[in-house]
Amino acid sequence: MFLLHFMKKLIVSISIIILPFLFGFIFLDEIRSFVVKNLNENQKQYVREVFFGKGEAGLIQKYKTFGKMNYNQLVLPDTQFLKIDYKKIQLKDLKLDPGISKWIAKSVEVFLEQYDDLVIISDSAGNIYSIKKKDLSNEKNNFKKFKTNFKFKGEKGSIRDLLVYNDDLYISYSDFDEDDCTKINIAFAKIKSDELNFRNFFSSSDCSGEFDAGRMSIYNLDEKTGLIITTDTNLEGDGAQEENSSFGKVLFIDFENKNKINFAKGLRVPQGLYVEDNLILTAEHGPRGGDEINKIEYKKNYGWPIVSYGEPYGEKDGEKDFFYKKNHEELGFEEPIYAFVPSIGINQIIKVPGSFSKFWKDDFLVTSLNGRSIYRIKMDKKISRVISIEKIFIGKRIRDIIFVKDLNFFLLALEGQKLTNSSDNISSLGLFRPETK
Repeated sequence: MFLLHFMKKLIVSISIIILPFLFGFIFLDEIRSFVVKNLNENQKQYVREVFFGKGEAGLIQKYKTFGKMNYNQLVLPDTQFLKIDYKKIQLKDLKLDPGISKWIAKSVEVFLEQYDDLVIISDSAGNIYSIKKKDLSNEKNNFKKFKTNFKFKGEKGSIRDLLVYNDDLYISYSDFDEDDCTKINIAFAKIKSDELNFRNFFSSSDCSGEFDAGRMSIYNLDEKTGLIITTDTNLEGDGAQEENSSFGKVLFIDFENKNKINFAKGLRVPQGLYVEDNLILTAEHGPRGGDEINKIEYKKNYGWPIVSYGEPYGEKDGEKDFFYKKNHEELGFEEPIYAFVPSIGINQIIKVPGSFSKFWKDDFLVTSLNGRSIYRIKMDKKISRVISIEKIFIGKRIRDIIFVKDLNFFLLALEGQKLTNSSDNISSLGLFRPETK
């Protein structure tokens, strides 16, 4: 008798608990419609706080208020005019380490290059791998590590770029001495099946407390073939305007004599470089605001640290005057093709070949670090001004980009963190190509 009475009470109690939820589930749309129509915004926010907690409800309110700040911005695989096939390739099985730098102490940077049927990958610490291009396309992560004699002399240093010329792999790198000063260093090695024996190609006679640029490309100057390399300056811009300094410049170093020429000067941190015949473009970090795309011409001056469309970090807004001058041309300097205000954390720049897609033909792709996006940029035929920009969100810091012509895809180097258990924070590659039906 007691058990029967207990069971009745239990059934009634469960019914009291379940029936409202069942009622709410059945008439969910009607209840939602009633709430939307009849409650004011404060009452709606209270309901969110009851169900989700104040923290999550606050986020929902922010998204509702600021969700249109990037109106019409798309996230890969969607773009404005082209549907993209996009995939990530995790590099969790590779031993990747960060270079030691005061700016990027925890970030695992990855640099890309290609040779024959291989993609070559290096972290900033000097671990170098290769993988066949077709294996990347077919999702076979058959990475092979090169044996190498490369090591930093000092306790702090970082690989800054890779470049293949003929059968040699060139690396640019910083290597700080006991006085926290680094030369501009370039080494090269013959590319063999499993071994890279690096030798010195160039070291500048002067040194600086900064070398975070270092992008390289092949260029012909006065019928001599050599390397173009970008160099940067410290925050104060020391050396950028000085002819006897190698820093804050675009340098040309010929292969035959290894002579260095200051090709252009007045640059801050040009971490992006594109070269095609006589066309040279740099993508350059500005200060707070003022990231630039510059068209580099021989012996021209680009104004740093005198002019910039940004302002120093820590400078208070609303001061009586700008810290930097704002008109390059009036002061005899070259104007940038475009300046990003606010900054996007600009990095590499590359041209889109017509074979990739007719919708992006001859446009440029600019990658960003803090912006975690690709910017598709259309310029005029003279490459003198920007006509349009499409921002495409990726979600990770993009350190490098190459185009693999054989298989018609772009490959992104996506930065990660050294000590992490999260797949979102592991260094990876992003592969994208036009979607085929």
